[in-house]
Parts: sequence; structure tokens; C-alpha cells
Amino acid sequence: MTSHDRLVLLSSPPLTKRLSRVSPGPKNAPTSATSLPALPPTLIPPKEASRIAKWNRMLEPRAWDHGGNVEIWGVKPSKENKLRERTFKGIPDRWRGAIWESLMRRYSRTGQREMRRLGDEYRNALDKPSTYDIQIDLDVPRTISGHIMFRTRYGSGYVVCFALSCAIF
Repeated sequence: MTSHDRLVLLSSPPLTKRLSRVSPGPKNAPTSATSLPALPPTLIPPKEASRIAKWNRMLEPRAWDHGGNVEIWGVKPSKENKLRERTFKGIPDRWRGAIWESLMRRYSRTGQREMRRLGDEYRNALDKPSTYDIQIDLDVPRTISGHIMFRTRYGSGYVVCFALSCAIF
């Protein structure tokens, strides 16, 4: 089966069934949605805030891109002994990308050119269809629909799932 052939055999009786009537909402309901002046504040659990602060003190920028953004992060020499312990305790969400790249660079002995090539290869693979797309589309709502990344059909979790062919799950 090639990745472009995506046919699914569906039984037709459920598709021919008439839709049920839906009652209209209240007559005094506003015709347009009300907009919020700002998003509600995101509450960070105290334990997570503590971890974020520790990782902030432990990491330092090593290289910047042309726009002045930090491209490579590294661990301060004085905090090297804490890296393993803090990694096992949990990396805060906001630091995961930087730490993942730092650990890959450190332990895989991959050079910057190879890391760029792998990054380009990954970004190109995101747009390619997979032979597993149909199965993922069937399995995700059935198994992990309660996860926040998969509550909406084809939300951000699906993008990652399809890109990795759901290897993580």
C-alpha cells in the first residue's frame, strides 16, 4: 500500500440516517461571541516553578543565530554535577527543546552540521504522508482522546503524532 492510497470501507446505513433536529438557543443570546480583554493567567504549580528557576540558573547561552536568538544552550560548568539528577526529576516544559538538543549534542557527538541536516530532514518529513495515517486517525480518538493535545480532531497532538507515526504512543 503506497502512502497516497487512503481508502476506507465504511458501511453506508449510518451515513444515510437522517440527522436529528436541534433546538435553537435562547432568544436573548448574543449573536456574536464576546471577546476577552486578555487570556486568563496560567497557573504554574509551585514544584514546576521551582524546577524552572533551577534550570534557569543552570543553563547559559552558547551561540546565537542571525536574529539574536539563542541557538545553542549549554550547562554552566559549576552545575555539571546537577544535570543528571535534575534530568531524572523532570525537565520543565519550557526547557525541553533546549535540553534535548544540548543532550543530543553532548552524548551523540554529533556536530552542528549534522544536527542541522537532521533538523532539515525532520522538517521535510513533517509534510510527507505516512502509510500509518489512517490507523493513527482511528486509534488516537479511541485511546488517548482525554489528553489535552488530542481533545480536538487534528489538533497539535495529531501533528506530532502523524509526524512521528505515533512512535511515542
